[in-house]
Amino acid sequence: MNLARPSEPILRALWGLALVALVAAGVAWVLEGRFGAPGVIALILAVLLGGIAIYLAPDQIRAWISGRPFAFGANAALASVAFVGIMVLLNILATRHAQRWDLTAEKRFSLSPQTLQILQTLPEPVEALAFFSQNFQFARQDAEDLLDQYRHYSNGKFSYRFIDPVAQASLARQWGVTRDGTILFVLKDRRQEVTLYNEQEFTSALVKLSRTTQPKIYFLTGHGERDINEEGDNGYAQVRRALEREGYQVESLNLAVTSTVPSDAAVIVLVGPSRPLLDREAKALKSYLNAGGRMLVALDPSLQISGEGVTESINRVLEDWGIAFRDDVIIDPVSSMFTDPLTPLSSRYGSSSITEKLRGIATAFPAARSIEEVRSQPERFRMVRLVETTGQSWSETDLPVLRQALNQGRLPSPEGKKLGPLALALTAEQVNGKGRVVLFGDADFAANQNVGANLPFANLDLLVNSINWLSESEMLIGLRQSPASTVRALSATPAQTRTVFTLAVIAMPLAVLAIGAMIWWQRR
Repeated sequence: MNLARPSEPILRALWGLALVALVAAGVAWVLEGRFGAPGVIALILAVLLGGIAIYLAPDQIRAWISGRPFAFGANAALASVAFVGIMVLLNILATRHAQRWDLTAEKRFSLSPQTLQILQTLPEPVEALAFFSQNFQFARQDAEDLLDQYRHYSNGKFSYRFIDPVAQASLARQWGVTRDGTILFVLKDRRQEVTLYNEQEFTSALVKLSRTTQPKIYFLTGHGERDINEEGDNGYAQVRRALEREGYQVESLNLAVTSTVPSDAAVIVLVGPSRPLLDREAKALKSYLNAGGRMLVALDPSLQISGEGVTESINRVLEDWGIAFRDDVIIDPVSSMFTDPLTPLSSRYGSSSITEKLRGIATAFPAARSIEEVRSQPERFRMVRLVETTGQSWSETDLPVLRQALNQGRLPSPEGKKLGPLALALTAEQVNGKGRVVLFGDADFAANQNVGANLPFANLDLLVNSINWLSESEMLIGLRQSPASTVRALSATPAQTRTVFTLAVIAMPLAVLAIGAMIWWQRR
């Protein structure tokens, strides 16, 4: 049976409908992530319409194939295939030799220097087992992105795998996992469980795995010190949490009750006392230090302390070391926070592993006193000025005059005063022993209100690094977070993400191709 040759408009309509059906099949595949019934139907329809057009006008197809337009089209198709092949090859090479660049100003999407250091010094391989069922897929991507960064920077010592606790229930029971979304970090026979997917939690798990023991840090109490459980502005709860993330046990110690320093103390910490030490307490701490103990003292200036004799009682503990807290207030009108000359702002650090990673990041000290060497004993102790003020600062010892001047909205004259640079923080260690001391002329600098993640200061790092140095945990010394800034993020649902992908990656390029095909068809 011979069919009459269809008209041009009919053929164009058939080819146009076939193209529309093909595009619909592609869109259905993208939206569903597979070829479901709608995609299959659209694809079959595209093939049928194209086949009908070819059947109705075979002579036209043969003429088109043998003509110059087809040759040009074939060349274009070959060039397109070659281009796609090159792009596939480049993607394969990029996958096998992956590189990462964080182009944000604050390196918001990079791991912290401390995390990188810990990953590169892992003593043994660590594997992360991520138990995520199909019902917990909404959180999987965040966890996987972070785990992949840890794997990338670990020199092959960190790996991870995902396990469905529903489909592999026996494996979940074997590992004792009962909560969906749990990640286990495993090193030999040790494990750490994580249920929050952020860098702090992951790195804390690695630190605890790497430690064979948990050193104890004792914070002294009984003299009005800062409370390690206090969540208010003046408390030290954030410091306690930071130390626990580093694998320490943090406890309180009242020497008026125990009278002796516990033998398992890795470091004794005294921060912000407002009342003096008892004589027997000072004697116990002095004996502990001279016998190779480790101690950190952060003392506010007398301007902020109502009790008397605090400075003298602490200096009695330190007298054999030749160092002492001065009874003064530092004034630095050149480098201060919020133009407050009583709040020195400094990035002038001494040569120490404590501050090595803090270069270029300032620390702020809201009202501080200075620390000095009262006797030089280089044969017994090594001293380092950990943090210094500028040369334009001075030590104000006449506190009544200072109070009067501040009430009048002015500063006292620096004439006749001890001029900077002055030591805001100082370290000392025994040359022929194990004793170490870190002194800070301010306790406010590490209070909760001054160590928040939204502040661009290294206050928390400075304090925690000091305790790491005291406990000989130098591998943990580092910068825990980059200075924060406000970043506005746009969140989208999976459906919105697929829609944007379809419009930008599929629909727009196909629309351009369709327009080009129509123009070619009309000009052929």
